[in-house]
Amino acid sequence: MSKQNHFEREIKKTVLNYLLDKNKLKNNVTVISELTIDSFSRRVDLVVLNDHKMIAYEIKSDADSLNRLPGQLDKYQQYFDKVVVVSTLKHINNILTTVPENIEVWEVTDSKVTVRKRGKVNKFLAKEDYLDLLKVNDMRRLASIMKVNISGSKSEVRRIIMDNISKIKRENLKVFVLSTISKRFHLTSSAFLENITTTRKVTLNDLNILSPYVSVRKIYSLFEESIIEKSK
Repeated sequence: MSKQNHFEREIKKTVLNYLLDKNKLKNNVTVISELTIDSFSRRVDLVVLNDHKMIAYEIKSDADSLNRLPGQLDKYQQYFDKVVVVSTLKHINNILTTVPENIEVWEVTDSKVTVRKRGKVNKFLAKEDYLDLLKVNDMRRLASIMKVNISGSKSEVRRIIMDNISKIKRENLKVFVLSTISKRFHLTSSAFLENITTTRKVTLNDLNILSPYVSVRKIYSLFEESIIEKSK
């Protein structure tokens, strides 16, 4: 959700601190908050691009319902190498008994993360699903790489690429898509990582830097707010 509740933000902060402690937030990583997918019909709470993999983290706080979770997980498994559901004691048993075998489950209690169920990497992502993560200009660049002549609307461009999809290997397509997404979120992700590197701590103010709507000028202001918060 674009307007995150306080409980969700606290869990997201805990998840990022856990990843930081596990040395999973290095400079070559891209961190994305609130990534829209599936023609903007779904919004993933947290995404981390690392080691040529896209990992999605879906957060369910005490204020959330689990009604939408099955549909969310079905869709996420089309796009991400791994999916992790992060929740609290309130929901954890229901989640453990209902999620598919390959979905990982984390429990957050008192700002600590416990891995309750290990997940598996999805090795069979389809080429056509990767195209859904691209904007029309991205697809035009892809078509140029594939040496395919294109024109028209996004749907027409996508159709032409699909007609020629055999001209590119799935792994090469994945590299293109991950690189494109990383560049799209480079400003916010690199600013976030730079801000947490020295203090080795993620605060709620740091989450604001990850907003897809933040401007360059606003990032400097958020830096100052984060420094003040960490100095208390």
